[in-house]
Formats: sequence, structure tokens, C-alpha cells
Amino acid sequence: MDYFTKQYMTGPEGAHRRAVYKAMGFTDADLAKPLIAVVNSWGEVCPGHFGLNMLTQKVKEGVWQAGATPVEFCTISQCGTLTLGLDGIRYDLATREMVAFDIETIVHSQMFDGIVFMTACDKVVPGMLIAAARLNLPSIFVCAGTMEAGSLNGEAFSLSDLDEKIMGGYRAGRVSAQEISAMEDRACPTWGACPLMGTANTMQCLAEALGMTLPGAATMIATSSELLRSAKLSGNQIVKLVEKNIRAGDIMTLHALENMITMMMVLGGSTNSVVHILSLAEELGFGDVITLDKISQISRTTPCLVNVKPNGPYHLTDFERSGGMPAALQEVRSCLNTDVLTVTCKTMAENMEAPLKYQPDRKVLYSFEEPISKDGGIAVLYGNIAVGGAILRQSARYRENLYHRGPAKVYDSQEEALQALHGNKVERGDVMVVRFEGPCGGPGMPDIYAVQATVCGMGLDKDVAVITDARFSGFARGFGVCQITPEAAKGGPLAYLRDGDIITIDVAGRSIDVENQDIFKEREPAANPKDKNTYKGVLNLFKKYGGPANKGARLD
Repeated sequence: MDYFTKQYMTGPEGAHRRAVYKAMGFTDADLAKPLIAVVNSWGEVCPGHFGLNMLTQKVKEGVWQAGATPVEFCTISQCGTLTLGLDGIRYDLATREMVAFDIETIVHSQMFDGIVFMTACDKVVPGMLIAAARLNLPSIFVCAGTMEAGSLNGEAFSLSDLDEKIMGGYRAGRVSAQEISAMEDRACPTWGACPLMGTANTMQCLAEALGMTLPGAATMIATSSELLRSAKLSGNQIVKLVEKNIRAGDIMTLHALENMITMMMVLGGSTNSVVHILSLAEELGFGDVITLDKISQISRTTPCLVNVKPNGPYHLTDFERSGGMPAALQEVRSCLNTDVLTVTCKTMAENMEAPLKYQPDRKVLYSFEEPISKDGGIAVLYGNIAVGGAILRQSARYRENLYHRGPAKVYDSQEEALQALHGNKVERGDVMVVRFEGPCGGPGMPDIYAVQATVCGMGLDKDVAVITDARFSGFARGFGVCQITPEAAKGGPLAYLRDGDIITIDVAGRSIDVENQDIFKEREPAANPKDKNTYKGVLNLFKKYGGPANKGARLD
């Protein structure tokens, strides 16, 4: 077999490199084989990644079995939910960039023939996809699987339900401390990605839609033996990809990215997936084609089919037992580019010839002919408030009410917005404007899900809209418009708004506007109060170089 590292690991010229590896127990026979990087994001700070050590062992067994040598190294992972509503949430999106930088650095400096990405959760999956695109080696993704749903008094629930109880219900005296305690002990019964269509599971599913995982791997149950077997098969498969010299760029094509967008709409996926797809498109050189306009076009013509929280009452475990991604892909086959190559070394169409392991439950996975809605789960809005676009997850909003008109209540940070909610200063009909939380203004474009969860927990979700240049968690439901571009810190329209300005959000018309357009001539934009703060490290990089949300909120 001809492979990249062979020329550097053989003969007298390779002695130095062989000596370094021999210090760790590798033999001459090991070093004569292709070297496969196994990038493990295991850690004890996030349940999504907690089971990855077992999966990594199975992957390495599969690599050895197929005749190559696995070399494991670690990268960071984090759980953004721990700092919801706190200052630390500003580091959430930065994780994506740091993961990509980390892997890029190690792979280029150590030299490998292929990469297995052991992944889970919100920013690690997209960070690894960006790294795969940047490195363009034979690559395959192994997802950590889905957590089981919690159960209390016979009712299934997940962490997002606990969030709403704490942030809105408990503070308002609607939920007791005893109920919170009972939910706390049952909310996360296993490791794995939280069992709703949050960003973690959305991105795992979209990695499969992109063709970068084995079929069905994205939604397997984290504690299942099936996932262990899939991991071992992925170890086998990366060696085949190296043998055939099938690289990440051969799979992550323009048509494959279009499939990602299509499935994002079918899933009713997290709004965060938009900023990640746009960032990946920029990395791959497709930024001029994969735009918000393209996403809007696909949204208009793609049905939403997956009735999983926060879009509906079911969980990811129910979706998995309704056929998971293979069943969803089959259902919308006519909307997909099925001739794209995948990590199976076959096309998506060829993969679809395999029988489904479960037949769909139509309460969980609706049919193409009778969808939840005829358009996609995410809508792109434009208007004088969002000249460069904005995002709303209409699948997580009450479909009978996709229009809101009301007075602005303007807050210059998520902390101010939360204080207003806790002080009962937000009234039904209001439009909460949370600004200066974009990529540069935040800095770091934090997730302000705490605001949305509090609105829902207080029972205001049908009557209060939240608009922001920040992001919303994949847990979020309610009437929320996010990723407004340009951001307030760059002099965007949000900086001109004041309390009492009437704002209209028309989802059917895909518009968001302030009614008095004269404000942009008559007023000066407000200043970001956080400009006086001193930021160090990665947040300082975002303050200086944070790119716009409609280009993926990358470090420019």
C-alpha cells in the first residue's frame, strides 16, 4: 500500500521519527503500517464525551485489525450548559475554533495518513468538521451517541425541562425545591448527548447527512453495544479510506453541504447549526454559494418531519427507534443529492439500499406526504433590523402564531435581560432586544438560552419575543430571533433601537422590521458598554477579529 508517512518512517532518514515512537512502545512492524490519528475528545467535564474512551478503544482495535497503526491524542471538550446565563458562556463558540486549531496543529506537526474523529456535543462536532476540511486527509467521524431520556412520575423529560423549571418556574414560585431536586437526580440518567434535537444531536445527525459517519451511527444509544460495534467498524473503515485515498474533501462537497442544509430543515435542527454550516462552507471554499439566501431557499422547499424536543414531545431515543437518520434520509430522498460519496466508499444512494433497522413511528418521524410543516424547521428573516439576515427556529415555535408586533425592551447584555425578567419588568406583548452579544460585541457570540428558558419558565413564551445578535441553544423554544447581522457592536441596526420602538416579526413573510425607519437617520448608535472591559486570550481574539454570523462567526 502506498501512503503518506511511509516515505518518512523508513530507511535511515526515518530513524529519528521511529525512535520517538519506539519510546512509547511502538515496534518496527507498527511503524511500517499507515499511521491513523484517533482524536479523542473524552473528558470528565461533559456527559456527551464521557463514554468516548470505550469507543476509542474499539476504534483502535478496528484499526489494528484492518492492518494499520492507531495513534491516539486528545483535544478539549466542554459542556456549554454549565455556564448558561453566566459570563463563562462567552467561551462556548470559541471552543469550535480551538478544537480546529488544536487538531490542525497536532496532525501537521506529527504526520498521519488518516484521522478518526471521536466526537460529541455542540462545538466539538463542527470544530472537528472544520479541522477535517482544513487537513483534507482520509477521515471518519465516530459520534458518542445519545443519552437516554429522564423519567419522573412516568413522564419522560430532559435537561431543557429542568432548565425551564429552575430559570422561570422556581423563581416565580410555580415550582418547589423538592420537584427541582427530584428532576435533578433523573435528568441525565446516562452519558451521551442530551436526548433532544439540541445542537449536539443536530450536529451529529448532520455529520451523518454529510456522509462523514457510517450509516445510522449518529443517533445510536450511547450505552448500547451497537455503538461499540459501529466504532470498531469505523476503525476498519478508515483503513479502507486510506487505501483508496478517499479524502475529506472528496466527501464534503458542495452537493453534500446542500444535503446538510436539507436535513437541518427536515430535523427542525438547532439554529446553531446554521452558523456552523456557514463556517464549514467558508473553510471548504463554498462561502459564495452556501449563504443565508441558499439556506432560505432550501427552507422554503423542504418539509420538517422530526417531532423531537424542542419541536415536539418526543426524544432522540424515540427518533433512533423510528429508524434514525437512515429513515429520515429515505423519507426525503427526492430532495437530496444521493450520488455523493460517503465514508462507506459508496454513494448515499448505495447506502440507502440497506434495509432500515426500525420502521418509522409516524408520531415521531412524519412522512414526506404528511409532514409537520411543508417548509423547513429554520426560517431566515431579513429587514431593516437584520439587513444581513437573522435566524428563527419556527419548528420550536407555536405554528399557529408566527407573527408578533410589540414594543421593544432593550438590554445591552444577557445579564440585564435576566435581571428584567426576574424583576417582572417584561410584559406580555414585549419584544426583548438583547444586543452587544455578537461575535465581537459579546465578545464570543454567547448562547443566551438562559433568557429564552426564563421566558418559557415564566409562562411568557406565547406572548414575548426575544431578538438578539447572539445565539440560542438548541434547547431553546419560543419566539426567538437570533444571529442578527450586522451585530450591534459593528454599528448594526440593533444599536439604534430604544425602549418603546415598535417591532414587527412576520415569519411567514420572512421579515423583521422596526416600524419607524427614521431612527436610523435621527439617532446615533448606542455604544457597547462592554468596550471598557479588558479581555484576554481567545475572547480578545473574538473582540478584534470575530467575523459576522452570516459568514459563520469565524475568526477573520
